[in-house]
Amino acid sequence: MSSRSLTGAGVRPAGPSDLPAARRVLLAAYQEYAATLPPAVFGRYLTDILDVESRAGTGEVLVAEHGGRVVGTVTYYAEAGDQGFGWPAGWAGLRALGVEPRARGLGIGLALLEACLERALAAGAPVICLHTAEFMTAAVAIYEAAGFRRDPANDFDAAGRLALGGVRPVPILAYRLDLTPHHQEEHEEANALEARSGGRLAQMIRQRFLTAHPTRSTR
Repeated sequence: MSSRSLTGAGVRPAGPSDLPAARRVLLAAYQEYAATLPPAVFGRYLTDILDVESRAGTGEVLVAEHGGRVVGTVTYYAEAGDQGFGWPAGWAGLRALGVEPRARGLGIGLALLEACLERALAAGAPVICLHTAEFMTAAVAIYEAAGFRRDPANDFDAAGRLALGGVRPVPILAYRLDLTPHHQEEHEEANALEARSGGRLAQMIRQRFLTAHPTRSTR
């Protein structure tokens, strides 16, 4: 599935020849956290983030092109549990979203998020989820603007997960976006989401509501 997003960026599935470009983008995007994370955590974390080939085997690696070159990437999981972080069965997920620093501000991150949401909606997933961290301020802003909300039950400590003794905790924060709100709550959530995201992602979710409940109308 290839698409032209509402931001104008072209998002498509990555082929084998795209994986080096995706890795290049992730290295440039995540290198900035070297000064924020404990060295022992950052080294292991970056190695994992750059392992695009492994994610291509369990999820769908997507790339975003702008000006004829790959400037962004994300991995979409039809089954979030395949990430190995204990997400509930049936949830969709996304991981390792990165945008080349000089391409930021062009809506690339939003385009990649839209592509993941589009896939989750098409698959009928009840929830799409992700992990991030407080220091990833730009990413958190995008997710919260799109309507994602905190899901503390799925938080974890990166240092503890890596079994790194004597290293300060690095909280990893879970976020979720419910794609099938129930009954009277659905339109309220869609309206709130539209206000937060400027209508882009809300439009897709609202269409989902109207398809599921054709007798209902939005405010």
